[in-house]
Amino acid sequence: MKKYFVRLSNKQKSLMTKELMRLHALYLRELKDREVLPFCGPCKDDTAIMIIDAPSYELAKQYVEDDPFSKVNYYLTRDIIEMEEATIENEFLMKDVFKSLPE
Repeated sequence: MKKYFVRLSNKQKSLMTKELMRLHALYLRELKDREVLPFCGPCKDDTAIMIIDAPSYELAKQYVEDDPFSKVNYYLTRDIIEMEEATIENEFLMKDVFKSLPE
């Protein structure tokens, strides 16, 4: 499974309603229940981030676009970037770095 970092910015605060927030929270719960969304949350700079687990960029983008926030353009900018997770198991990707360095 691939991981995607999603940065949401250019918030349109005037679009926020209780109903929109309720629908957004329900959608996030659905993604959590399906183990698609290991992490999400607002940032102190009025942006938000999501980490999405999906087999393809297209599906990750669909998850983002299906969010009620996206449907009303609450965040005008939705950047989706594929990332590699550095873990103990993959030695924090050191082998990949070492391959690219001269002997």
